[in-house]
Amino acid sequence: MTMLRCAAAAAILFAGVATAGAQQLTGRYQVIGDNGNGTGYRGVAEISGTAGGNCAIRWAITNTPPTQGFCMRQGNVLSAAYRLGDAIGLVVYRLNDDGTLDGTWTIAGQEGIGKERLVPQR
Repeated sequence: MTMLRCAAAAAILFAGVATAGAQQLTGRYQVIGDNGNGTGYRGVAEISGTAGGNCAIRWAITNTPPTQGFCMRQGNVLSAAYRLGDAIGLVVYRLNDDGTLDGTWTIAGQEGIGKERLVPQR
C-alpha cells in the first residue's frame, strides 16, 4: 500500500510540474524580429491555451494585419504554423531560461529565413 501511495504522489507531482512548465508560455510578449531581407519589425504576441502542449498564438505586428496560428510545445521547443494572407508560415522557437523565446521562421514559397525574439511582458 505504501508503494502505491508513493507512486500516486509521484504521478501527481509530475503532472503538476508538467502543467506548470506548459503554463509558463501563456501570456503577452514583445516581438522583435528581422525579415529575411534584413528589415526589422516590432509588435506584440499572445500565447494562450497551452493545455496538453497545444496552444494558440496571435501576433500584432506594426503595419501588418493581425496573424493567428496554432502551436505545439515539446520540451524547450515551441513550433507554430500560421497563415499570412494566402501564404502559410512556420516558426520554431527555443525557450530560454529567462523566459524569452528565440525563433526562426519561413513562409512557404518565399526565399529567406527571418529571426524573431519574444520577450515576456511582465
